[in-house]
Amino acid sequence: MRYKNPYYRRVRGSSTLLICCGYCKTDIALYQKLGKGTLLRMYVDRIIRSSVDLAGNPGALFCPNCQKQLATRVTLKKKNKEAYVMTRGVFNARQVRRI
Repeated sequence: MRYKNPYYRRVRGSSTLLICCGYCKTDIALYQKLGKGTLLRMYVDRIIRSSVDLAGNPGALFCPNCQKQLATRVTLKKKNKEAYVMTRGVFNARQVRRI
């Protein structure tokens, strides 16, 4: 985890997840998730730290080690927020203690 997210804002009542590549198990991001359920999309302002530079506004999220695509960056119309729509089955998420 080299890059701190410049858009990060803390959210109350969230759990912290460590997102890893499903292929090579490289750590990708530390993310705050609200609510129960599976991770379908990662909002950019909830990513705490990542191994990919988010300030450059990349169009997709790739693993820095094996170069597999993990997510696609979109702008949600209703909320007018930037998010990564995660591809199912190509990432692992586990809950960690708040850092």
